[in-house]
Amino acid sequence: MPYAKLCNLRGIFIIEALKKILVCEYITGGGLGTEALSDSLVKEGTLMRDALLRHLAEINQFEIVTLHDARLPPSPLASHSIAVAAGQFNHIFTEALSSVAQVWLIAPETNGVLLELSELCYASHDKGALFLGCGFDATLIGTSKTLCFEALREAKIYTLPVYAGEDLVAGKCEQLSTENINSWVAKPEDGAGCDGIRLFDSIDDLTRWVKQDERYLNYLAQPYQAGVAASFSMLCRNGKAWLLSCNEQHITRDDDHFRLSGITINGMSAYWQRFETIARKIAKMLPDALGYVGVDVIVDTEHDDKIYVIEINPRLTTSYVGLEQAIDYNPAQLIMDCVLSDKFSMPNLARKQVFIPL
Repeated sequence: MPYAKLCNLRGIFIIEALKKILVCEYITGGGLGTEALSDSLVKEGTLMRDALLRHLAEINQFEIVTLHDARLPPSPLASHSIAVAAGQFNHIFTEALSSVAQVWLIAPETNGVLLELSELCYASHDKGALFLGCGFDATLIGTSKTLCFEALREAKIYTLPVYAGEDLVAGKCEQLSTENINSWVAKPEDGAGCDGIRLFDSIDDLTRWVKQDERYLNYLAQPYQAGVAASFSMLCRNGKAWLLSCNEQHITRDDDHFRLSGITINGMSAYWQRFETIARKIAKMLPDALGYVGVDVIVDTEHDDKIYVIEINPRLTTSYVGLEQAIDYNPAQLIMDCVLSDKFSMPNLARKQVFIPL
């Protein structure tokens, strides 16, 4: 029987129905149905989706429902996979929410996608579909780099200042050209990862660029910070945090663009204690952060290993792909235990190094 399991209760076998869970990874799930698909985005999305599906299947408590872009093959790891044609994603996603007990969303912050879909999930929660993700405030702050900067500064966590593109073109940041900063980066206000980031040799060059095609409406400027690109994965609940891994990000530079070429899970274990302290500060700053959260940082190895928090991702990140091998534990089980239990405690986890090529 495909969607039920046999349970032995005092020698008597009974049939227990499996709970339906919707796993939606936005890229492979048809979210970009009206756009050309990038091979790199599809690869990264498939890795995250299939890792999560495999871990949920190992738990053996769920009938797994997922979505797939009609241009891509369905994952064999799901019980059901619904094909999504161009322009049909929101309709099919909303419809699927009404038929499941739980929903697990993986989506980028770009263009407010994560926030928009999370709000649909919050609404479905009232109708019985439990959303296994962060609350509104944590998701909003994770989506907006400006709000994230302000929240980090208020929490006294080291970060890099941001300057709105509109302020640059309005001449409100003229003093920046006189500051002793060699390079600047332009970033989308709601971008994800390296997507859309450009490097400039001066704030004047950056300002000229954001003036073109009205980019200033969605871009901001930050000083370029040299150092080791890193991240950490953590669990959050009720203002508490538990560290899962400390990772090195292998970022390559192609002229004025950046690309993530791989991640070494626990490649930054030497910084475990310091990352754990930051994780606890972030969880206290975002009390409605729930479940898995990824945090991007830069470690300035030239100046006393000062750690700057760059981004907070209130969702699964690519690091999740190597997590089971690195910690010797099913990470989906850990995340669900954290989300569902007020009395969650972290078991002892391994700290193995695992490389994920991208």
